[in-house]
Amino acid sequence: MLKVKKKIGTEKYQPHFRDEIKTELDTVYITTSGNRYLKKMDALCAQAQIQQAKESREKRRKIIMSMVDILLHVLKENNWGVFYKSKPMQTLTLQDDSPLLRINAVDEEVIEEAVLSVIEGLKTKELKDWTQQETEDTTPPSPTDTKQTNS
Repeated sequence: MLKVKKKIGTEKYQPHFRDEIKTELDTVYITTSGNRYLKKMDALCAQAQIQQAKESREKRRKIIMSMVDILLHVLKENNWGVFYKSKPMQTLTLQDDSPLLRINAVDEEVIEEAVLSVIEGLKTKELKDWTQQETEDTTPPSPTDTKQTNS
């Protein structure tokens, strides 16, 4: 027969360790950016700021795209073209080796990308003031939760 020894030492300490472990359940509110808040109102304020920032970016993007559309519309309406200054004509050869000249026109997509890059690259005072005023007008008061935890 096999004898099983009783573990006396561990039984004596188990209640002591159980007394030191405490659990607490609480609700944690997580915004779409991943920030965590213990207070619901602080999470709502933070989420409102995130939403307003998204709306402001979308509004600015729509304004910029409308400017680009206006420019392309004017070019098309007046039958104007944009060509490369360094090589305005492109020579194409036919089967009988006679040259055919073609205007080296810039595609609409290239024009659109160039205009967008210039608009994005602008760092004028008016643009800075406009964006600063836009954010000041739409920024709600920040949360005051001192127990905020960021992930």
